[in-house]
Amino acid sequence: MDKIDIVNQEQKLQFDVFTHEMGLEIALRIIKKVKEQATKPVGIRIVHKDALIFYYSMDGREENTWLARKEKTVLDSGHSSLYTNLFADEVPEYKEWESDEAYAIYGGGFPIFEKGEVTGVICVSGLSHREDHRLLAESMEEVLAAQY
Repeated sequence: MDKIDIVNQEQKLQFDVFTHEMGLEIALRIIKKVKEQATKPVGIRIVHKDALIFYYSMDGREENTWLARKEKTVLDSGHSSLYTNLFADEVPEYKEWESDEAYAIYGGGFPIFEKGEVTGVICVSGLSHREDHRLLAESMEEVLAAQY
């Protein structure tokens, strides 16, 4: 995925209205995909309008700070955490975040866009950062497609 792909993906994966039920459906799709692909266990965190609406850590997944760091990256940037990774050489703030342990400029965090406004974040952690992003984006796309 390159810079143009991530910009297009962020424009495409937007909701008119996001519900907690949609968040649950996205999380369940991620879990199903991880189990089908027999990958490593993941953690999932979904926050919407400052409320934690979903948190799950698969068996074998050790607690760490990656989900919180990806969440902060998304909320402070207004973009996916993979976006911050791809644009770190162009945006000095993102470059600074590389050495700040409060942030994670790696894939796996995606904003919940409602009518163009960031109202929350969905984070996945446990696989390679690009795989975290892929699983998350695919699951969001599937839920959005089912709405229309």
